[in-house]
Amino acid sequence: MNNNPTFWHRTPPALFPCLLGLIGLGLAWRRAAEIWPVSPWMGEVILLSSSILFAVTFIFYIAKLSLRPSVLLDDLKVAPARGAVSAGSMCIMLISAAALPYSIMTALVLWWFSIVLHLVYLVCTIYSLTKVENVRATVTPPMVLPFVGLIVAAISGPQFGYTGLSKLIVFATVPGFVFILYQSALNLKYTDIPIPVRAGFAAVLAPVSIYGIAAYGLWSIDVFYILWGCAICCALLFLMFLPWLVKGGWNPGWGAFTFPLSSFAGIMLIGASSGFGLVADIWAIGSLGFATVIVPYVVVKTYLFWASGKLAKATGAAIV
Repeated sequence: MNNNPTFWHRTPPALFPCLLGLIGLGLAWRRAAEIWPVSPWMGEVILLSSSILFAVTFIFYIAKLSLRPSVLLDDLKVAPARGAVSAGSMCIMLISAAALPYSIMTALVLWWFSIVLHLVYLVCTIYSLTKVENVRATVTPPMVLPFVGLIVAAISGPQFGYTGLSKLIVFATVPGFVFILYQSALNLKYTDIPIPVRAGFAAVLAPVSIYGIAAYGLWSIDVFYILWGCAICCALLFLMFLPWLVKGGWNPGWGAFTFPLSSFAGIMLIGASSGFGLVADIWAIGSLGFATVIVPYVVVKTYLFWASGKLAKATGAAIV
């Protein structure tokens, strides 16, 4: 290994989760502009800046892989990175949704590319798990990213005419989500979770919210209403454990907070636009406001940490 690597040689996957949350925040603000008298430019500026930031980061990561493709498997040896790598393909799924109003063909190409890339990452993740002696003991909520993250594609799938495929994606990922949730709860009960990885447990909120957002475009409002309520219950549980999750202050693991916050804001905004009443409006305003403060803060802190050259070592990222 090079002891003095070029900057991009140490591009860590930990950058992708916070970008996933930032792109999700842009989509949430785009939806907010559809239901409230707020500037539509807010969402578009966030989407444009986050997409550019992702493109630069993704190019750096691909350049790192081009030097030695097997470095991907080295990254996946670290448990948190198994989710972080897949956040990259999920970012492209969200960018596809962001591109829809501008070019449906571009959005469609990105959509299919993200699905194929995600499946490649999933296969690599499964392979890396075959090298782990006690797999169940390493299961934590961030594992939903490779095994359940494909549900993000189901959000915009119906707009491409892939309603059936989108429903299949939703149903196919549910067993994985249930198992990861169950095993993570067992591990939480019997294992002392280190402070740097505690934020990852907030990842549970993201699939619940995304299932609801996807259901809004796939099934009746009654199905969405149930999942909307489940998301609120999950958020209340999240708030109960907040002191435990944030103990010790910011660390690189806080990237795991961002997508759950922005996706929860997204489902709350749909609830507000569906006429669920004052409670829905309050949840929508509160969640969007909270996400707007926390997500950019985490992104800035993470990228400054990367610029200082400390992020790769702190997250155990492989260096070529």
